[in-house]
Amino acid sequence: MRLGPTPPPVGTGVTSARRRFEARAARARRRPLLLAAALATTVLVAGGLIWLGWMSSLLTATTVRVEGVPARDVHAVRQVAQVPLGGPLMRVDTDAIAARLEGGRAWTNIRVGRSLPHSVVISVTPREPALALKDPQGQLELVDAGGVRFRTVGTPPRGVPVVTAGSSDVTPEGLRAALAALHALPAPLKAQVADMSVNSADQVSFTVADKSGRRTVVWGGLGQEETKARLVTILLKEPAKRIDVSVPDAPVTQ
Repeated sequence: MRLGPTPPPVGTGVTSARRRFEARAARARRRPLLLAAALATTVLVAGGLIWLGWMSSLLTATTVRVEGVPARDVHAVRQVAQVPLGGPLMRVDTDAIAARLEGGRAWTNIRVGRSLPHSVVISVTPREPALALKDPQGQLELVDAGGVRFRTVGTPPRGVPVVTAGSSDVTPEGLRAALAALHALPAPLKAQVADMSVNSADQVSFTVADKSGRRTVVWGGLGQEETKARLVTILLKEPAKRIDVSVPDAPVTQ
């Protein structure tokens, strides 16, 4: 039997270490090439998408889809939106379209987007009239629940109360004060209200016509609507021609 040192296993020792070093070196040399190839692929894909969306005729804006309004109002939305058609879909300025619709004032909750391959999609909610404001020149403007004037009309829609502006500079706060008064008054009393007006100081007043005749109510501005409505209901039982609840803590009758 021959005794001596055990030979090293195959794949170990100096030769194996050299092979591992060479493999690592080869991977290190390939890494920049792989990164460069990945970058080139990304650039090519991005460039293709840019060309496809912004310059090619494959994604041309050809249609406008309007959502959120009755069919009779679709044409009006399109007229105000002025969507440019015929060019690349991705180059359509949706912010500019939304700004034009906001300037039209007739709609709220405005959203403008794109739908591949050829459509610009407009979604709006029509403003609903809460009152009609009659200005000193006799024109009627519809006002929504937020106090936004959004359309001039010849006659108020059925069921929409008319409020007279005491001056040409009535503010949105004054309009909200009138809306708050109408909302706070109980239905039987609201049915007797006539000649509601709001002045440049945002103060609301109106006439109540009942079996005792016509009485003037000075409502005042925004705030404490429930208290004011309760006071008006109580004080109308008195034989007063003028009721002032603009300062609810100190109502005045005359």
